[in-house]
Amino acid sequence: MLTRTVIAAALVAAGIAAVPSAAYAAPARYTPERICGPGFHRVKDGHRAMKTRDGAVFGHVYLMYSKHSGKNCVTAIKTVYGGVRSVTGVYLEVRGGAKSEDVQKYRYYAETSHLDGPWTCVRYAGWTRDPDNRVEAWGGRQSWGACED
Repeated sequence: MLTRTVIAAALVAAGIAAVPSAAYAAPARYTPERICGPGFHRVKDGHRAMKTRDGAVFGHVYLMYSKHSGKNCVTAIKTVYGGVRSVTGVYLEVRGGAKSEDVQKYRYYAETSHLDGPWTCVRYAGWTRDPDNRVEAWGGRQSWGACED
């Protein structure tokens, strides 16, 4: 216990909030499938951890696709600071098509609009910040991918 206290104090002194992730994680009901809606499934290579510069994981970003509708969806789900409003955002771009971005102070997750893009390459990102807006965690793919999902 003393070791945890010393580590937590060192992180706070460095400007990184030390929070037990289990205490602030998003409830299990917030899955990418439930957030994007019926018919959406995880895309192969469509998951990235949202990491700070120091490698701390604040959540995960998922690229989702519905074969039935031909639409893409991206959601960023926080694993720390869940229930606490902090800047959280997502971005989705379909090659040669539409873009969608959503950035607000969310408690658990952010989600893009559902964009058309069957058999079209996409790029995506998700990010979140600590409640004091000092530390940002980012994840995603800046290059085009998921061209056949």
